[in-house]
Order: sequence, then structure tokens, then C-alpha cells
Amino acid sequence: MSAYLHLQQWPVERERSSVFQSVNRKIRLVWQKNPLYSLSLRGKGTQNLKLIPSDSWPGSISEGRQIIEGKFVLGSESTLIQHLWYPKHLSNSALAELHSFEWLRNLRAHGENIARRSARQLILNWIDRNQSWQTLAWRPDIVGNRLSNWIGLYDFFCASADDTFRYQFFKSLHRQARHLSRCWMDAPSPAQKLYALHGLIYAIICLNHEQHRLPGLLKHLDKLVTHQILPDGGHCSRSPILQLMVLRLLIDLKALLRQAGLSLPPSIPKAIQTMAPLVRLFRHTDGGMACFGPYQKISPNLVDMVLTLSDVRGRPPQQANEMGYERATAKSGLILFNKTPTLLRSPCNNIEEGTGIFNFEWSSSKHRIITYADLILQSERGLYAQALKSAHGHLQVHNKAHIEGALIEGEYQSHHPNWNFTQTRTLYLNNKELDFRGEEVVSSHLPAMFALRFVFHPEMRVTHHGKKIYVDMPNAQRWVFVSNCGDMHIEQLDTSYPAQMLLVMGQLTANKSRKICWAFRGD
Repeated sequence: MSAYLHLQQWPVERERSSVFQSVNRKIRLVWQKNPLYSLSLRGKGTQNLKLIPSDSWPGSISEGRQIIEGKFVLGSESTLIQHLWYPKHLSNSALAELHSFEWLRNLRAHGENIARRSARQLILNWIDRNQSWQTLAWRPDIVGNRLSNWIGLYDFFCASADDTFRYQFFKSLHRQARHLSRCWMDAPSPAQKLYALHGLIYAIICLNHEQHRLPGLLKHLDKLVTHQILPDGGHCSRSPILQLMVLRLLIDLKALLRQAGLSLPPSIPKAIQTMAPLVRLFRHTDGGMACFGPYQKISPNLVDMVLTLSDVRGRPPQQANEMGYERATAKSGLILFNKTPTLLRSPCNNIEEGTGIFNFEWSSSKHRIITYADLILQSERGLYAQALKSAHGHLQVHNKAHIEGALIEGEYQSHHPNWNFTQTRTLYLNNKELDFRGEEVVSSHLPAMFALRFVFHPEMRVTHHGKKIYVDMPNAQRWVFVSNCGDMHIEQLDTSYPAQMLLVMGQLTANKSRKICWAFRGD
């Protein structure tokens, strides 16, 4: 499954552009919508690649088999092959993955001739259905990702193709490259610009297309990487999955530029060296990556390959201070802790945003258990998530490890003009037995309702028996959840994310703090 979905799921800060650039962008958009725009993409081009890059990234044999059978799995969504390319039931993020052709690696993993034929048929079908500019399919980052995937997987599907396919394929490659060379800077976010530029550099080097532009584009690449990577090696989006995918992209560019005999921009090797340790920090006991938002399954094989090709050794760090996360491990598992107030996206679309403070994820025994845990606070003035947008606060976090276990403590005090709020969260992992405990202290100067929210991995089965909650894992291990707050409810999330959610609910009296203790213990 591709993590490319996260490019448009994360609230990254957009780069400011001048008024002149903004006007040019609007003019280009009007021109692209004109039916005559497709004519401007015509031109001569070669029907071979000057350089064929290597692609080491793994695919899924089972998902490749599903594509051959007529079904695409796109994260937690799916569509049938007869509904390509714009099924109305798919979200924009799933459509973005569909049009990026990241799933070609699943067909390659299948490996048989029928997989090659399916790849060629799907590419020709896309070309036929997308001759003219379309808002999503021709968005710069999606074009860039598609070009790099088509070129990187060329040996798999095109080396044995007939002349008819090759003519249509290279004609489309050149058209998309001409379009991307005009509009790559129009990508809406920094990470999306990086994807667009990545694809354009692939096209210029491998197609021998507009070679005179390459020095200037490499300077742009150097600036983009420098501005996006924080001093601790974290990506500016704060997304663990984008951390992985941007690192993968930089590894690709490093290999391509070396293969072409070109000098690397100095920011690339530096970024790879600093980003790889944080990929280890965000890795759960199941081998996948933390999400801190809607859960997306990332192949452990992909994480392994990224870390291997980064050629950066060492143990994961315990903190990413600039990026704003903490890591703690013990016998009871691994917790990853968000220590920077931020409005992260909720796990699915039909539930409210939380406060965005001290969210955490928990895994144990090679299984993800909690994919999202946060606090919801609401008074007569609305959700605290809305107030947080204009709030200023004081935050402290301490991460302690000792022989008996691991302890993370966080305290946050807001200074909102209309709503003062304090939250402390303490998480403890026992090193001697299966025991994961938490303590929450919440106060508000207004009467309010609160809910501690625990969203479980879809593989977990959660049931309510009396004052206890039982969490059954696929390996037959069971955890028991208890709390001093008796108002507990289990809910099923929407069909786009088939998981269960536990709510521990209560009321806050104005200017009085409320302590909630809870624990997961091995049964």
C-alpha cells in the first residue's frame, strides 16, 4: 500500500509565493482548462530511455493478484477495474494513489507474464482516458509520481512490449514531462513540490528531455530539501509516513544522479543521514510506521529496504525534539508520544478533532494495538480543537527510562482569551509484566464534557463486560482495560476504517481538576 495518500491528508504549511507567481499560476490554470492546451503538449520525442534507473522497492504479491482479478485496494478503500479511473465512491486521496501508479510494484511482485500484460493494458487505458488535462490526474505531484513510477518500472512492463505500446507510452511520457516542466512549482505543499520535481528530474535525465534545465532544477531541489528537513532530521509535515516516503524519494534521486554521473546537491546526503534514524524512532513492533492520524498499513519490507539503502546504522533515538515526538519501550510494548500541540486529522471523517495534545500510539508483541489515542473537550462554546487554533500555551514533557519501566510525563497549560485549559498526561510501561498505565488530569475554567478516546487497530476485538473492557489480539493474547471513570462506551468507526473506539467520558466542573486513571493489563 502506498503512503502517497498522506501527501494531501496532512496540514503542512504552504510556502508563500509572490503576487506575480500567484497570478502566473492562475493564468496557467485557465490555460490548462482550455481544450487547446493538450495541443501545446505535442512534440517530437525519443521512443527509448537514455538511462534506465533501478527500482528496489517491494510490492505485494497478493495485491498484485487482486489487480489481475480486477480489484484495486487503495488503503482502506477499493474499486473494481471496470470503474477506472474516476469512480465516485473513492476519496481524493485514494484517487491520487490510483493515478500515481504506485501499485505497479504489486504487479511486478506477482511476476508472471499476465502481470506484465495487465500493466500494459492499464497504462494504455489510462492514456486513452486522460488525453486532456484533468484537475486530479494532471496535478503536478501526481504527474511527478506517475512519471517516476513508469520510468522506474520500465524494465518490468515495457522492455518486452510491442511497437504499438511503445509508441503510445513514450508519446504520453513526453506530453506529461512537458506539462510538468511548466507547472511543477504549482504543487500545493512543500512535499508535493518535492514529488513533482522528483518526477521531472527523472524525465529529464532518462528521456534526455530539456537537459539545459537540469542545473537550475537541481538548485531548486537543494533548496526544497534544505527548507523541509528540520535540524533533528524530521520532515516539516510532522508526518511519520511522509518521513519514510520523502527519505525513499531522496534515496531514489541519489541513486539516479550517481547513475547519470551527476553531482549530488549537498542537502541530499545530509538529509538521508539525519532522516533515517527518525524512521527507526517511528517504527512500531509490527514493523510498520506510526501514523498519528488515519491508520495506513505500511509494508515492513518497504521500511526494511528504505533503512538498508539509506546505509545509516544505529539504534532509534528516544526523542525527535524539533519534530515533536517521544519514544519509550519496555516489556509492555512501545509507545510513541506527540508532544507538540497540533490539530492532527482524526482517524476517520465522522468523528470530531481532539485537542491535538499528547496523542499517542501503542504496540506490543508485534501487533499494533492503539492507532490513535487523544482527548476531546467540549463546553457550551464548542470544541476545544477550534479554540486551540488561536491559543497559546506552555508545555513540558519528560521521558524517563529505568529498570522498572518507562515513563513519559507531559503538562500543557493553554492561554486562550475565552477558554483556559490544563491537561497533564502520564504514561507508564512496566518492564516486569504486561502492564501499561495512564493518568490524566484535566481542568477547565468553564464547565465542560471530556472524553478520552482510544482507537484500536482493526485486528483488535474489543468487548465490554461489567466494569472491564477486554481487548483480544490475533495471537490469542488478551488485555484487560480498567478505569476509575465508569462511563465507558465502545463504538464502531465508519466503514472506511473498520475499527473499534473506546470512549472514557465524564464532566468537568469549572475551575476544578479531574483525575482519570486507566490501565491495560495482560490477562
